[in-house]
Amino acid sequence: MNYYYDILLNFQDNLYMFYEWEEEDVYDYIKKIPLFHIQKKDFQDIWSNKIKVEESFLNMIENKTKTKRGDYLKYVAIFSDGSNNIALEFNNEGISTNKSSLLLDDELNINEFVYNVELTKVNYKILSQEEILRETKQDIKIKKILKTEIKTMFNNKDKSKFKYIYLEWFNELNDNYEEMFLRMLDKINNRLTNKEYEIYELIKMTYSV
Repeated sequence: MNYYYDILLNFQDNLYMFYEWEEEDVYDYIKKIPLFHIQKKDFQDIWSNKIKVEESFLNMIENKTKTKRGDYLKYVAIFSDGSNNIALEFNNEGISTNKSSLLLDDELNINEFVYNVELTKVNYKILSQEEILRETKQDIKIKKILKTEIKTMFNNKDKSKFKYIYLEWFNELNDNYEEMFLRMLDKINNRLTNKEYEIYELIKMTYSV
């Protein structure tokens, strides 16, 4: 079995590219991790689906990933098709639970390394298609904050603040609170524009005054 050494991983439920990682994320500093060179089709399946691997594969990688703290991650491995790479974490049933992209330097190093590594056939079963995130991590965070703030204002009947935010957002007055509420939610559920970013910053400012 092949290994890769000294790598930073950021396991999460959904896959975020390294440039979307945030300071508050929980990182794993890895000293040694199993590495498998697989077919491009298999990589695409692993990238875009929740999978289940066989028990024999779990046994192969069990406690083979060592962190720089000196402890071990039970079922973790990196998969590469020679152009793309992904790290997966599995539960005791062999189901993929978390994913991590790789930093650019590690991507390039692994792509060069596996060029001379034989392909491994990993037997797996596709359980379900993963949600394809078409928004950045920042946008998802902003949407969550906007929704929470709007619902809080509406439920608390904070009419003055509610009308003020609506006016800044849509440049019009409105006394129908349910109509305003639904219109703001509709905007958040669509692709964010510069105006939504402005409202986000405005809401933050209302708490810093």
